[in-house]
Amino acid sequence: MNREMILKMLAALGVKIGANEGELNEDTAVKLVEDLVKAENLGLLNKRDELLGNVVELKGKIKDLENAATETGKKQSELEAQLKKSNPEEFKAFYDVKAKELETKHKLELEKINSELTKYRDSHFERIKNDSLNEAVKDINFIDGLKDGFIALAMSRNTFKPIEADGKTIFTNQNNETIDAVIRQFALTKEGMAFIKNGSKGGGAHGADTKTSAGASGNKKTRTEFNALSDREKMDFTSKGGTITED
Repeated sequence: MNREMILKMLAALGVKIGANEGELNEDTAVKLVEDLVKAENLGLLNKRDELLGNVVELKGKIKDLENAATETGKKQSELEAQLKKSNPEEFKAFYDVKAKELETKHKLELEKINSELTKYRDSHFERIKNDSLNEAVKDINFIDGLKDGFIALAMSRNTFKPIEADGKTIFTNQNNETIDAVIRQFALTKEGMAFIKNGSKGGGAHGADTKTSAGASGNKKTRTEFNALSDREKMDFTSKGGTITED
């Protein structure tokens, strides 16, 4: 800032400059302003230097932390290498445990999925099997109370498994016969006819007289009691003339 500008600034501020009493000497006034400006500039410079110093210090700390992290990583790698070298079994055991934990977790998840899949598949197959069985016996004119006994006896002598044929699931027995074929064949036997009324539509089968049929003995069980029997007990009960009544 030059002398002329300083004097103009002082005049604008109302400072009286001159040689009279109560006025500020021109040289003195200029020097005071120059000293103030220098002091202010010096303060700004000092503040700048202080801030720069803080920035440098922070950068140094960041660098120290980065170096420390790098050094820690190196030491960890060195320790793992030493452990692997000096105690290979312990090192292996540690990672085996981790691998086993992951394997167990995945195994449990897989078992859960397989269990749900099996449950769904079994339910699906059971429904198809029951539908096939109901379709096979729908035209057979059973003696009252003997339908379940007929089915239990016929099914107990066969082992049915699901197979895929022509894009759909069917059940066949150990002789590759369908449920429908097995039921119709059994209805034509003397033993099967004992469960069927005269004039039955069961594949052309004709039932025995009801007086000498399977229900003639008077041995009876409710459906609940019959369902509680094992397959062998169901077969014995029906083969000995037992009848089933509704609860």
